[in-house]
Amino acid sequence: MATNILSKSRAKYITPKELAEQYSLSKAQVYKLLANPIFKEAVHRPSEKLIRINQDLIYDLMNKYFNS
Repeated sequence: MATNILSKSRAKYITPKELAEQYSLSKAQVYKLLANPIFKEAVHRPSEKLIRINQDLIYDLMNKYFNS
């Protein structure tokens, strides 16, 4: 049986700058957060310099990290 391609949701990736604007943080604070091993699974690095963050996953991880 074939898998319905349309049933899978595509992850939305944002830049560290967009994450900083969403949560009212500085870019330096965002990069310090992303260096934490807890957040490694939300970070996607398509190239050596480029960083993209899975928006849904980082939201869940930040809730767990700051509310525990």
